Amino acid sequence: MLRHVAIVASLVLLSISTVALAQNGDRSENRGTCRDDARRLCPGVGRSGGRGAVLDCLAGQKDKLSDECGRSVESRGK
Repeated sequence: MLRHVAIVASLVLLSISTVALAQNGDRSENRGTCRDDARRLCPGVGRSGGRGAVLDCLAGQKDKLSDECGRSVESRGK
């Protein structure tokens, strides 16, 4: 019985870590698609601006974003 609990717990932890890695990959990809737009449109906004400061800056300038970055910002709910 204890062995079954350990196996189930291991599978749950493995699936959680896989989801977390996939989400981090999505964030990295989103950053890459908007990197040039962020440098051009939000040069003074950095990590010190708090979480999401660059995304907020980009969302406020949707009409100036590249198509790919615009889709990425929109998919993030901004």
